Amino acid sequence: MNDLTALNIIFLVLSLLISGYFAGLVGMPLGPIRIFFMLFFGVNALIVFGTNLAISFVMMIPTVWNNLKDKRIDFRTGILFIISGGIIGPFFGGIISESFSQDILLFIVTVLIIVSGLLIVQAVHFPIKKNSKVNKSRKDLIASFLNLIIGALGSSVGMVLGALRYPVMINFLRTEAKSAGGINSFINLIFAFFGLIGHLLASQESGNSHFDFYLFLPLAVAGFIGSYFGSKHVAYYSNKFILVTLYIILFIMGTLMILREFI
Repeated sequence: MNDLTALNIIFLVLSLLISGYFAGLVGMPLGPIRIFFMLFFGVNALIVFGTNLAISFVMMIPTVWNNLKDKRIDFRTGILFIISGGIIGPFFGGIISESFSQDILLFIVTVLIIVSGLLIVQAVHFPIKKNSKVNKSRKDLIASFLNLIIGALGSSVGMVLGALRYPVMINFLRTEAKSAGGINSFINLIFAFFGLIGHLLASQESGNSHFDFYLFLPLAVAGFIGSYFGSKHVAYYSNKFILVTLYIILFIMGTLMILREFI
């Protein structure tokens, strides 16, 4: 298990139980938090990326289940949006995960996470009036292309990057917060699966390991439990509370990613 100590594992499990609750609440697995701590504890980057996708997949299972039961997943968001960001992008990103500098990709992700937080702040506190003149088909096509880029970029560094998908849905597609969380969780579930497959194919080709089962198992169980209860409690909170929680989480993730550059 990459020589992690028992205290390291206990800390990671506890952090997953807590962050898992908020992951279920906002419909995304909050991978940058896990990635920061796993890299800090000395786990190999490629193993972190692949294992994190597997953990993300497990965390999104109860989240999607609860969102489906409570009818928060609106498939009218667009099948192209789902396929581009949930299947094509992450599969391609996983395959090319060893082709680019991970440090450069993580830096790009860090900047985009902070920008996403600022966009959510704008949506909550400084909303822009809806422009009904924009052609819906063109809007869906642009959103799907952005989701494709998010999928490829995220998978290459082992993150589903639901954080970047939120501004596309909230600011651009004008999706209501709880519905955005629901569809985001569904895309994240598919994303994590195909992204992990891409990483495993890349691992077979290069001989470098992208997955650690013994690291995955305790963290996946903790994440599953946390996200189950978080997604069960979505109805208890207002849309504004969820969005405020979201941008606070985004700024925390961005800060952790910046701190990573100095450790």
